[in-house]
Amino acid sequence: MKEVPIAATRRSAVGKGSARRERQAGNIPAVVYGPEIQPTPVSVREKDLRAALKTSGGISALFKLQVDDSENMVILRDIQRDPVTSRIVHIDFHAVSMTKPISISIPVRFVGTPRGVKTDGGIMQVTMRDLDVSCLPADIPEQLEINVEDLGIGDSIHVRDISVPKAEILSPERRTIVVIAAPTVIKAETAAAVEEEAEEAEAAEGEEAPAETEESSDQSETK
Repeated sequence: MKEVPIAATRRSAVGKGSARRERQAGNIPAVVYGPEIQPTPVSVREKDLRAALKTSGGISALFKLQVDDSENMVILRDIQRDPVTSRIVHIDFHAVSMTKPISISIPVRFVGTPRGVKTDGGIMQVTMRDLDVSCLPADIPEQLEINVEDLGIGDSIHVRDISVPKAEILSPERRTIVVIAAPTVIKAETAAAVEEEAEEAEAAEGEEAPAETEESSDQSETK
């Protein structure tokens, strides 16, 4: 896991008003906390954070946070965004010890095109895009790659089927990560066939109805 440097400035004021002024100045309010440090309010320049996230490739990265004269290894525990603009409005940095395991989610990346999709027209249904693991900060994988090329229709991969080097998987073993479903066109053809049979049955009933009416009419005339 590469270490991405990022600089922050200690904040002397807290509260909504202070946070709003930070954002107006192009900064993002944040807090640094951990088992070995006191919670510390800081701010990070928005452009610096975006650059760091781009360099790291995701929020599961390990950041070297420089706050004034102190330095801490941190991970991003929470990113709050504006619900309308999706702009980042607050960040939680969790300071970690390089000698103690931490729990973190890592992204899952699927490699290749499944055989069931390529040759049989199936659909790859992804049910998990992140995996929870526990490991030392230096062993945090940037992502988990899963090769799906050999999967056919009905095949699936569960958490119990994979392993992560130097990490303990915390996600439930029975959970499905990806499955190759049958093509929907088959279901559509089946539904169309059922509908056609229903229409033919209704048409047949319609043809019989006039005969009954005619017979009833003849009986009325006879009487």
